[in-house]
Amino acid sequence: MRTITRRGVLCRTCGLAVYRQMTSGTLLTGWWGLFSLFVTPFVILANVFGARAALRRLPEPYGAVRPPLDPGRRVLRRAPAMLLLTPVALLALAVPALVLMGLLADDEGPAALSVGDCVRNEADWPDQQLRRVDCGSPSAEYRVLDEASCGPGDHLLRPAYVTDSPGRPGSCVTPL
Repeated sequence: MRTITRRGVLCRTCGLAVYRQMTSGTLLTGWWGLFSLFVTPFVILANVFGARAALRRLPEPYGAVRPPLDPGRRVLRRAPAMLLLTPVALLALAVPALVLMGLLADDEGPAALSVGDCVRNEADWPDQQLRRVDCGSPSAEYRVLDEASCGPGDHLLRPAYVTDSPGRPGSCVTPL
């Protein structure tokens, strides 16, 4: 970690050019150290509020032997700022997008089933992706039975599908 301070007699235009150059450099290289990672945001804020206020007090250029320095682009329009702001902007856009996708997604989890319900398995056994259907429907494949009625050819339900005692396996489905 290192701290650089530039001192000199500057006009407002030259001071702005030096400020923008040094702030861009801090945005690019200020993060390369464990301690610097935490200090750099405070240094940038101190420069924004301290150095910018000092720039306003500098006189306009007049009577110089050389022309004033070119201030160039604003700090946030320079490449180092874009390198830093692009991931921040993507993250800021990704969080609301993920929340919106979560709200719009139709993933309610497995439907709770009761004894006597008819279901269709959207997956191949032993995987279970059961969907409740009308018992008179041609898509009904299985009927939910209670624990005492389960036979050797029946498929046990995962605990997520059992309504009476979640977490306790025992209910099953039998082919219609």
